[in-house]
Amino acid sequence: MSPRAREVVPPTPEQVAFVEETMTKYGRQTYTYAFRLAGNAQDASDLTQEAFIRVFRAWQSFRPGTSFLSWIYRIVTNLHRDELRRRKGVFTQPLPDDNVRHERQAQTQSVDPITTLHERQLSAAMERSLAELIPDQRAVIILADVDEYSYQEIADIMSCSIGTVRSRLHRARAQLRKHVVRERAARDEGVS
Repeated sequence: MSPRAREVVPPTPEQVAFVEETMTKYGRQTYTYAFRLAGNAQDASDLTQEAFIRVFRAWQSFRPGTSFLSWIYRIVTNLHRDELRRRKGVFTQPLPDDNVRHERQAQTQSVDPITTLHERQLSAAMERSLAELIPDQRAVIILADVDEYSYQEIADIMSCSIGTVRSRLHRARAQLRKHVVRERAARDEGVS
């Protein structure tokens, strides 16, 4: 046997059960997040598959009592960044921290799953506008405004400080506003 050959260790029943359960429970949300980051079904599918492969390999590093979605979103975010680096060779540098205080207002949760689903659907114009943002801005908007994560959770997912989250979110919302206004203006010109 060559030194490069590795002994293949079969997965434990606990490992298989953990991954199957998390895929069933969080697979759709993971894919949706990946799709919003990547902007297309093929890349989203690849990101989701690779993320669950990473979960399979590192399943014992998950700390019970913490958010699995935060963990897998961090994995997807990092995989997406790595893919952008491979494709472009360079990835945008993190935005500097700012000290602007921004408090999130408490969101009331709908108990009706159909209403919740409709509330979380984005219009086609909003999806196009989101696609115009740089990846970190798109990710922070999705995590904060669509998935309603706290600043701390977003900071953990994106591996940055809360100040950086606030800064990115402020800039991302401003950019998104510009894109939405441009989209509406283009639509109104087409109607006239």
